[in-house]
Amino acid sequence: MSNHALCENLGYAARVAMDFAGKRVLSREAAREYLQMGARAIMQMSAEIEEDALA
Repeated sequence: MSNHALCENLGYAARVAMDFAGKRVLSREAAREYLQMGARAIMQMSAEIEEDALA
């Protein structure tokens, strides 16, 4: 996953957090998908940190 894609996916997760703090305009399905995208980005970054630590 490219750095741009990582940032974009984290942005989607942040949008869900902002939506929950506001008037919740995202559908449940969109919120779930956005959170999953953010989770994938976090897992990718975590894997890269582990790889760097082993190098």
